[in-house]
Amino acid sequence: MTAIHPAAVTIRTAGVDDLPQAATLLTEAFLIAPVSQWLVKDLEARAEVFRTLFAIELEHAIRAGGTVHVAGQFSGVAVWHPRGRRTPTEPETVSDHELQLLTATGRWQPRFAALGRILAAHHPWQPHWHLAYLAVAPWRQGGGLGSALLRHHHRHLDGYGTPGYLEATTPRNRDLYLRHGYRPHGPVRLPDGPPIWPMWREPRPRVHDR
Repeated sequence: MTAIHPAAVTIRTAGVDDLPQAATLLTEAFLIAPVSQWLVKDLEARAEVFRTLFAIELEHAIRAGGTVHVAGQFSGVAVWHPRGRRTPTEPETVSDHELQLLTATGRWQPRFAALGRILAAHHPWQPHWHLAYLAVAPWRQGGGLGSALLRHHHRHLDGYGTPGYLEATTPRNRDLYLRHGYRPHGPVRLPDGPPIWPMWREPRPRVHDR
């Protein structure tokens, strides 16, 4: 597939009216991913659960101070959350948002709960922005849209001297993030499931005009 020149990609901040299409794109992009198959074995049930979960996640991101970026005509979506400082020994509590997610998972709740515990145990305590989801439509993958979405928000992070954090769920995704300055910690492995790579990116110095 031909790579996309960054200048040719239109990236904008999504609003509430964009959420249904963004949820559909996230569902399509993650439907057959290894972690997705581990969470919900049945494909039809997985699609139904994911549509509900992503709708909840996107609305929460917008209402809780996060950012949802859309590339092109819903060819790609990135969901970012700002995370504040907490002490390493601070106990993890279940938020109303997390309870809403777990309720939506129905009979697959134990797997989603296990995933949540594992991710929380490895989540850094320092302030950062967390890339919760990066998705590109299956028919547009490999053309540079994911990189364009990353660069778009990285300019913000670098401008404010803020680190970035994410969890890569496939070796291909891990390699993409490595190219953008992320460094892996792990991997960690789901019980009888695939590996996940927590990854951290230090901000790059700003280049000042002389």
